[in-house]
Amino acid sequence: MKRLKYLLIAGVSLLFASCENFLDRQPESSLSGETFWTSEQDLKTWNAGMYDGLQSTLRTNWFYWGELRSGVYAERGTAYDRNLLYNGLNSQSGSSSWSDLYKTIYRANAAIKHIPTSPIGSSVSAPYLGQAYAMRALMYFYAIRVWGGVPKITEPMEDVSSQERYYGRTSVEELKAFILEDIEKALEYIGASTDMSSASKYYLNRGAIMALRVDVLMWYKEYDKALVAANDLLTNYKYSLEPASTYSSMFLNPSSSKEMIFNLFWNYEEDSNGFGYAQELASGSNTIRYHPTKAYYKELVSRKREDTRVTMIMDTFAISYFITPDEMIDESYEKAMNGDYGNAANFQIKCPKFTEYGATANDGRPGYSYVANGSCSTHMPIYRLADILLLKAEALVLGTHKDYQGAINIVNQIRERAGWESTAVLEDYPTEKDLIKLIIDERTIELWAEGKRWFDLVRNDMVKEYLDPYLQNEDLGDQRIPEGFVIGAEKEANQIGGYGRILWPLNQDVFRKNPSMRGQQNKPYEE
Repeated sequence: MKRLKYLLIAGVSLLFASCENFLDRQPESSLSGETFWTSEQDLKTWNAGMYDGLQSTLRTNWFYWGELRSGVYAERGTAYDRNLLYNGLNSQSGSSSWSDLYKTIYRANAAIKHIPTSPIGSSVSAPYLGQAYAMRALMYFYAIRVWGGVPKITEPMEDVSSQERYYGRTSVEELKAFILEDIEKALEYIGASTDMSSASKYYLNRGAIMALRVDVLMWYKEYDKALVAANDLLTNYKYSLEPASTYSSMFLNPSSSKEMIFNLFWNYEEDSNGFGYAQELASGSNTIRYHPTKAYYKELVSRKREDTRVTMIMDTFAISYFITPDEMIDESYEKAMNGDYGNAANFQIKCPKFTEYGATANDGRPGYSYVANGSCSTHMPIYRLADILLLKAEALVLGTHKDYQGAINIVNQIRERAGWESTAVLEDYPTEKDLIKLIIDERTIELWAEGKRWFDLVRNDMVKEYLDPYLQNEDLGDQRIPEGFVIGAEKEANQIGGYGRILWPLNQDVFRKNPSMRGQQNKPYEE
């Protein structure tokens, strides 16, 4: 049993106890209304178990599912995964497993089943029930973006460690209605709110659920409805962009930020392991696995310190001890990789976005206090205001209520906040495709390392647009793929989301444990 965590909900301290072991060894049938679900403490315990499931699901998958394959990273060290980087997924890939995701769904299902019939008054139980519906919607939203159609399971499993046997796949379109219905129920049970800017960032409150609704509607290309939902969130909940002066602090202390909407809580002492951010991008104990490509390095150094976000994406302090500021130009990346500045293995561009800065952190010099992989306690944003604003910009371009200048204004608002004075001008973006690429590129910089870019490319049908040049680049050497991103399957008419190799394969365990799934692997993968 892990240490208890406390969050605020509806003015009451919500005990965010992590009860992974308890929930795993207790079949749902033994947690009946007579033995469990009889006190608010029971609801707190179960609620904490749901969030624990979310943590386990996204510990590394926030990055593997949402960003790594998106063409902005190059390999470093020796622990990188080329299959993830270069479109070589297979059914044995660890992140192709949905075990943790469905475990979280089972826990949400149990809460949805038992809370309405518990003796606890609705004024106390309703927020917990609302969070259960929201958690289930969030998990299914991840599922459809990663695998496409997945089994729709609405009841608890008697043993949450078992596979979801005898369930076939439900279509992405059918799951749309299911997810949106769960979101509406979550909003109903959570209740009305007006000022969410000071609410806890670590549970699914009304602001977080509204952000999820915007994201889901954008994925399903319901642009006009997404615009209405975005305007509601932006107008009525008192969130605001963090000013440039405190921009970096919101990633270290999201609780005090009016921009953050929903963050994943992680504490390595309580969660028995470090969050994956350190091992992938910012390790204090090992060589990092990935850092920006040469193309993105050039883009970043071209902005120098004019754009606050540059120093959040790459540690210019550490690089400056390796490459002097005067040498930090376009060509310096290639020179460093060739060993012109010393051992090329020492050249790693760490991402300090979620790392404390210290005056003596870098061997007595100014720099960032990177922690060991197992000690990483990053509170990864799942939704924040800049994300929603830029989704709104997409809706202004793609919906029926066209406002191209409004979309440009949002991009410039995000840039201005970051201190970057390069103003986008509508005349430079004559087509809708040009505008969407502008927004995607802005989201790439603004939301770097937050697990968004891959979904941005898929949502806008631009995987090959961005990934072909990346995979065809001669810098990849023997990993170069002359034909670019090979999807390997035809897109069906009016298909929403991914298909072929844009989707992940279903893990081989699915076919071994669930007879109903045999023969339903995503093409062109093998079972």
